[in-house]
Amino acid sequence: MNDIDFDWDTIRVFLAVAENESLSRAAETLALSQPTVGRHIARLEDRLGVQLFDRRQTGYVLTEGGIRLIKVARSMARGAADFKRAVDFEKAGHVEQVCRITLGEWGQHFLSRHVPVLVEGLGNIRIELYADDTFWDLTRNSADIAVGNLPPTQSHLIAQKLGERGFYAYASSAYLRKHADAYDPASWSNQVWAGYCGARAKLRSSRLLADILDGKPSRYAVNNSRALLDILRTGEAMGILPDWIGESEDLHRLHAKPLGLGNSWMSFHERLRLHPDLAKVKDRIAALYRQRYAETSQSLQRPNNPK
Repeated sequence: MNDIDFDWDTIRVFLAVAENESLSRAAETLALSQPTVGRHIARLEDRLGVQLFDRRQTGYVLTEGGIRLIKVARSMARGAADFKRAVDFEKAGHVEQVCRITLGEWGQHFLSRHVPVLVEGLGNIRIELYADDTFWDLTRNSADIAVGNLPPTQSHLIAQKLGERGFYAYASSAYLRKHADAYDPASWSNQVWAGYCGARAKLRSSRLLADILDGKPSRYAVNNSRALLDILRTGEAMGILPDWIGESEDLHRLHAKPLGLGNSWMSFHERLRLHPDLAKVKDRIAALYRQRYAETSQSLQRPNNPK
């Protein structure tokens, strides 16, 4: 092979398959067909003369060569995204100015209800909310602001701690009418639970539920947080939620002490300070979260069992 001829789309496919360990999940992420993703990978391996993945029954796993090359691919992704955002920033004040925010599904659920606050008085700014669990790679995600559970490690990013939050078990009134013993943690291994499946099974709440069920699967499992909340509302199951979400819904907290604690962080680029409108969006996001956290702390002081 004397000449490596591939385009950026092929690298995007390589990254997606590596992250999802699955052709089908990568295809869904990229809005491509599974055969198209498979052809991209086969063509890339052929042109490089390197096997990038081991094909296993459980999915696609990077080979040692693939692991080394994925680092370079990620660097390419960061460079491409940096260039794209630099172009966007050059359009400051233009109708196409965009503020991109990456955050988890709960964050998207929360902020989407407050978009009028984010844009008030800011003219034609466009808000894009990405429910992305890879919170901190702002460069790669072409985002300006990130909200999540860990501080960033990149030196060019600035971090602000928003607060500390806890995880609790919640259930609806309908569930509690059928399972009055749900307030007793000793009964939890025999209760009906809803949890996560797929990639979201790695989340903190999933690990907490796995400890309660001692490895048994939950009755219901979803890969979307809003769907989890919808199941809890039906009264068919109980589930584990972050307190700042659970306390704001029509649900009952089933115990007084948290099952686990975590921190909430906001990160943003240094260059955000050069763009007043985007900086205002960042400040408004921080204020919204801190207000919600303060309200949650007050709610947690009330008895968890109204009976």
